[in-house]
Amino acid sequence: MTSDIYDKLVNADIINNVDRKFSIEVKNDVVYNQKNSFLCWAFAGINMLRNELSNIFPREKLNFSLNYIQFFDRYEKMNLLYTRIISEDFEYSQIKYLLFDYINTCGDFSSFKYLIKKYGIVLEHQMPLVENNYIPNDINELFKEKIISDIEILFKNKNDLNKLKEFKKNMMNENYEILCRIFGTPPLNFDSKILNINENCSPVEFSNKYVDDILDNYINVVSLSNKDYDKKYILDFNVPNLNNTQYLNLDLNTIKKCIVNQLKDGKMVWFGCSYRFMSASLKNENGILYSHLYDFEKIGISKISKNIAEKYNFLNYDHAMLFTGVNIVDKKIKSWKVLNSFGAENNHNGYFTMDNDFFDENVFMFALNKKNLQTITFRKLS
Repeated sequence: MTSDIYDKLVNADIINNVDRKFSIEVKNDVVYNQKNSFLCWAFAGINMLRNELSNIFPREKLNFSLNYIQFFDRYEKMNLLYTRIISEDFEYSQIKYLLFDYINTCGDFSSFKYLIKKYGIVLEHQMPLVENNYIPNDINELFKEKIISDIEILFKNKNDLNKLKEFKKNMMNENYEILCRIFGTPPLNFDSKILNINENCSPVEFSNKYVDDILDNYINVVSLSNKDYDKKYILDFNVPNLNNTQYLNLDLNTIKKCIVNQLKDGKMVWFGCSYRFMSASLKNENGILYSHLYDFEKIGISKISKNIAEKYNFLNYDHAMLFTGVNIVDKKIKSWKVLNSFGAENNHNGYFTMDNDFFDENVFMFALNKKNLQTITFRKLS
């Protein structure tokens, strides 16, 4: 393996003395490998959902299809893109940036929640994720060819709303067929027999009965110091907002209390974070996300604070994972157990140990349970 600049700056003392003991841990039996799919947000969501549904069904049978989710994620993004082209005014030069935003596999917890509530969910064997699905950039480029041609037609008929609606309908039908050729055709029925359900149901019916209530228990939360706390905001974080989702902005201390309580309840915690200086940590076999793992002072560079990163729009949402444990010593949080989706062969058996400073600097997006929010913040949240 070739070395890079990070290898020259690593703090060996941290690697040699990392403490992987946790006072609270949530049981887990699967470490997914997202490969090059950029579906971290969906993998984290699926594992979180598996954990909660294991109270109803055998955990080993709860293998859900990521391919089904990404199929409809792409379908919804293209639909939203066409809608914006029709209803808003854009210059030709802006289309390049719109395509970057909409022709990709990026998403967050709000995307996960919206797609499952709208399209339901199926089991992995019904629509498996195959090797072809792990090459999103190639698929993106192919779709751009098709969608640019579509947009050209929409632009030329901008003044005829009836024509635009008909064109859009036909284009979306074409896109559905293309998605079927690439990812496979979404099944119309959920395989109830696998979970010993004595009734036939569609993916949406299964979700309505067993999944939607779980998802509805979670609120999208952020912690951004450049916005007022205890208020809700519509944010996109470079991810198309499929449902005009509002994010409740809370201080980190309140959020950490909620996370600890959620872990005590045996529930994993979905979170989104910024890479910033994470990229080297994400690939390291030691599975360490510590603020001072790399000594940038050796080359004369000081890391900027999270507040400054926010100020200059440098705090991007780049990756989603799950908190599955925490180590509390003398009533103080020392570290967090983090489940990644790079496979058990990477990081430390698929996990990271994250120190509290790293959390403060890089983690800022969460899916938190209403019950814990109400208990800690003393406010009723819709």
